[in-house]
Amino acid sequence: MTTTGLLGAALLAGLNVLPVQAAAAPSLPRDGGPAAEVLARQEVLDRLADEITRVPEHERSLVAGYAGHTVDPRHGHLDLYWHGRLPDHVTKVLAAAPTGVTAAVHEASYTLRELRAGRDRLVGAVVRGEAGAVWTSAGPLVDGSALAVGYTPDGGGRHGVATAGEVSARAAAVAGVPVTAVTAAASTAASTRHSDASPWSAGAELTTPGNGWCTSGFGGWRGTTAVLLTASHCGTSGTYRTGAGAVVGTATDSDTGLDTTVIDVNGTPSGKYFDGGWDNGSGYAKRVVGAGRNNVGDLVCASGAMSGIHCSLRITATDVAAEVNGQWRTDLDTATRTDDSTVAVAKGDSGGPVVASVNGGADMQARGIISAGTGNPVVCGSVAAPTTCWDSLRFVPIAPIVSKFGLSLA
Repeated sequence: MTTTGLLGAALLAGLNVLPVQAAAAPSLPRDGGPAAEVLARQEVLDRLADEITRVPEHERSLVAGYAGHTVDPRHGHLDLYWHGRLPDHVTKVLAAAPTGVTAAVHEASYTLRELRAGRDRLVGAVVRGEAGAVWTSAGPLVDGSALAVGYTPDGGGRHGVATAGEVSARAAAVAGVPVTAVTAAASTAASTRHSDASPWSAGAELTTPGNGWCTSGFGGWRGTTAVLLTASHCGTSGTYRTGAGAVVGTATDSDTGLDTTVIDVNGTPSGKYFDGGWDNGSGYAKRVVGAGRNNVGDLVCASGAMSGIHCSLRITATDVAAEVNGQWRTDLDTATRTDDSTVAVAKGDSGGPVVASVNGGADMQARGIISAGTGNPVVCGSVAAPTTCWDSLRFVPIAPIVSKFGLSLA
């Protein structure tokens, strides 16, 4: 796809400037992670993206003409996809881009609003049980050209065997926009930091009301009530306990569409999340500083009680709807490992925090909570118990969670 003339060659040439200064080298997580200068460039690119869209990712479809964008923190580059005339404020933002950043604007065939509407029609067809609706996930391609759907070749037990071409044609007829179909395993809920205590941190083992394994998400406040998040498929009512059996608190609210449960805790949140491996016995934790928006290309870390910390996960898609254990969830983001020596997520990590660097890695920003493993099953390596691991994960972005429940993160 070529660069559009909306900005002009002179403007784009003016964005080729000096590299951004690297932040002080942070202490890296157990499985490594991106270098400090890469994280510093990501912070600059994310601020630029925020200035362009001015809304959190789950509201970007409301921006007229916007189709998508990607960031490349390793090279300090942003690609913006737009349908129609570029607004004056976007042109000005790009013209005043900070040092260390290059950018390109590309013409898009469809807006994000149009693609999301098509995505929702595909979800509706599955929910209604329409013949031929065999897809298990659907989301926009970031360049605004089409929707991408995932499906299992045998139709997941629905309506017989299907080829990629057949699924693409069926889905396009329903969605009203072009569709690319790829085979993909259905998303599987990723359902220990064994013994946490008040003040509670994210990334610790939770024993669910149904006596299952899950992971604690971010802590915060709902008015004057201290709360802790986890995934709603871990349980929407009842008492949560630590892996050692101590009472954490009681589930008081949930949203299954956002795959989020709110736990009123005994004590207070720490404002931190567990770093390091699943067997982190030292209590090593990092601060969580605010909440951020997600961009395709961002490098993030996911922290789970079953498999520990995993960094250098690259966000590959946003605005995805996917069927997770029989229920459709919308506005999920997808992140995939960039290092095949590690994993992205394990069953048992559900509810755990997804974070990104805000100052080269010393502090981290809340980006979402783990919902499911997806992509390809991979060898787990060191985990707390026999389980299943994947090379990709789906997570719920933090912005709609904060808005839905009226939270202030600790």
